[in-house]
Amino acid sequence: MTRASVLLLVMACTRPSEERAIEELGVGTASISGASIEVAEGLAAVRTLADHQLELWCGAPALAFSLSVDAGAAGEWTIVARNSLPDANLTIGSVAYAREPGDRSTVATFRLSLAAGTHSVRIAPPDADRAEPFRVAAMADIQTALPEVDDVFEAISAVPDARFVIAMGDLTERGTIEEYELFERQLVTLEIPFYTTLGNHELWGPADRFYSRFGRASFHFTFKGAAFTFADTGDAGIDPLVEQWIDGWIAQSIDQPHVFLSHFPPIDPVGARYGGFRSSRDGHRLLARLAEGNVDLTLYGHLHTFIEFENAGIPAFISGGGGADPMLGDGIDRHFLVIDVDAATGTPIQNVAVQRVD
Repeated sequence: MTRASVLLLVMACTRPSEERAIEELGVGTASISGASIEVAEGLAAVRTLADHQLELWCGAPALAFSLSVDAGAAGEWTIVARNSLPDANLTIGSVAYAREPGDRSTVATFRLSLAAGTHSVRIAPPDADRAEPFRVAAMADIQTALPEVDDVFEAISAVPDARFVIAMGDLTERGTIEEYELFERQLVTLEIPFYTTLGNHELWGPADRFYSRFGRASFHFTFKGAAFTFADTGDAGIDPLVEQWIDGWIAQSIDQPHVFLSHFPPIDPVGARYGGFRSSRDGHRLLARLAEGNVDLTLYGHLHTFIEFENAGIPAFISGGGGADPMLGDGIDRHFLVIDVDAATGTPIQNVAVQRVD
């Protein structure tokens, strides 16, 4: 190997997440002869785009996309939105389409007639833009407990008024296709959507297995006046490209309640569990950004326990109770968080409570 080849190899290894960040930019776009789709901000994975059929996996409670069809593709279309809110509707301009009866709570099927042209489509519940109180659940670190995670999902489904789950990664142990398929089967017991970033265990397999099923790992959305930012920290750091996205998301949410989620905490709050970024300088730089951007709450996983603390003055929680082997001696097994949010008040994060499953 020449010195130039060695130098190129070293340079390529200095940003292990760059390829993933670039790959994320293609999420939410697809085209076939006569039709194409582009989902705004990549907030949905395109599962199927075929003859008069579109199937999406929603990565946010409200999403918008442009669907272009030519004369040959015009006519009756079936659009299936998986991982959608139970009360979500589809609208094109001022025309609203109700979901077909008989679907599961998180699967919405819409049938509509499309003329040739480009259509601006939105899938969202009627209250998505109203700043009102709402509740979410948060969890991380399922891994080897995939066969039993339906217990956790049933417990979350029983939480009154919970709108969706926000998750901090490590859905799988090795990122295999079989694990992802099992995870989706287990989601049948969950009656609300599940929005997640990835963790280090997903990176045992190709990242595309995650993107093609669930969409981006670094993304941002707003619901009922509150902002949520998910960041890919699967290799214990954040790629510079993702840092740029975070800067933009922080800027646009500076006057909103803001929740930030990642798998790894930037700095290990215990200091003895290898539970932070591989570079403490990078971790402190991220925390400075979050503090300057008035982020209200940070949520992390990776450590299989529950820890409440502060980082850079921001309330922080580690909740790694999805079923992976718990930290010995910590006294908490499977659990999740229940978070009450109200963007219309001066205290937008009203409550963060631990809900034990075992």
